[in-house]
Amino acid sequence: MNNTWYSFSVSDVGKKRTVNQDSIYSNDNQMIWAVADGMGGHRDGDKASQAIIAIFEETTFSQVMSERLIQIEKSIRTLNADLQNYSSNNLNGQLMGSTIIVFTVCQGMCAVLWVGDSRCYKISQNIMKQVSWDHSYVDELLRAGHMVEEEAAASKLSNVITRAVGAHDELFFDHVIMPYSDEDTFLLCSDGLTHELTDVIIEKSIIKNGCAQVSIDDLLTKTLDHGARDNVSIMLISSQQRRPKNTQEARLIESYSGKLNTLANVLFNREIELTSYYQKFSEIIEQSISSHNSFKGQDTQELPVLKREVKIEKKPTVKFPKVTLNETNNRSIDYRYSFLIATIISLFIILMLLVFN
Repeated sequence: MNNTWYSFSVSDVGKKRTVNQDSIYSNDNQMIWAVADGMGGHRDGDKASQAIIAIFEETTFSQVMSERLIQIEKSIRTLNADLQNYSSNNLNGQLMGSTIIVFTVCQGMCAVLWVGDSRCYKISQNIMKQVSWDHSYVDELLRAGHMVEEEAAASKLSNVITRAVGAHDELFFDHVIMPYSDEDTFLLCSDGLTHELTDVIIEKSIIKNGCAQVSIDDLLTKTLDHGARDNVSIMLISSQQRRPKNTQEARLIESYSGKLNTLANVLFNREIELTSYYQKFSEIIEQSISSHNSFKGQDTQELPVLKREVKIEKKPTVKFPKVTLNETNNRSIDYRYSFLIATIISLFIILMLLVFN
């Protein structure tokens, strides 16, 4: 495999916790990375996140994107049932859960899938944007329009998540699929980072230092300086492959992410069986890969710069009269003059009406 991807990562217990319930997975060769955040308020959160990461360590993943993503979903759904059974039999029904966010590259495309509030960001052209959205009480209210940004930022319910592996009988993922360019850097993190540092602080650090260990060290140091009340996991991922950005392709592939989102909602509303879901999911991914392949000839090389002589037609400058301060003080004269003309026209119209009547 001709791998051009590289990553840097850290997972730290923070300053307030005694156990690190976060677990991370990084495989640059297979081009798959993951962050799992064990739920601190639940029993054995560290074991739940470790069990998720063990899936990636023990699985040989397909080199076909649709198959790879379905492999991940099926494996985590199986683990979800196992965690439910373990909780019921060994923890008196107390929940044992974890978030999971996965970033993978396959067939020249990137994909993100997740459950919970661990996040993926994309940094491109010195701008950082959140790719994933949180499966949290606050974020769902925000996305539904029942809460504004200021209320969300101040809410004490920001840590209440609505989905987690092991927390529910059924598990529902969300997905984003996208192309990439050589100027893109991706950030995976647990909420231990985003609860301590604003997006602005994170963005500035990564833009300044790039996808490098120094960025990881800087973000961790800043998190610790802000109190590090939770475990914190940070992962930066980027590619060395020469690949210019193709805006047209990005817009097209974004439409497939929309289709995946619609399909996920259909499954969430139980309007489709899981078998049919996997089939339709595979079809959408394969269509997106096919669309990506149609751009291959454009995005693997730089377009030539066409040099041409531009002839500028010289036109005479319009000479507008200059308005002096004294003239501006006499504008009331212009208004009175306009009023006089309007009065004369009105009287003329009234006279005509009288004559013709």
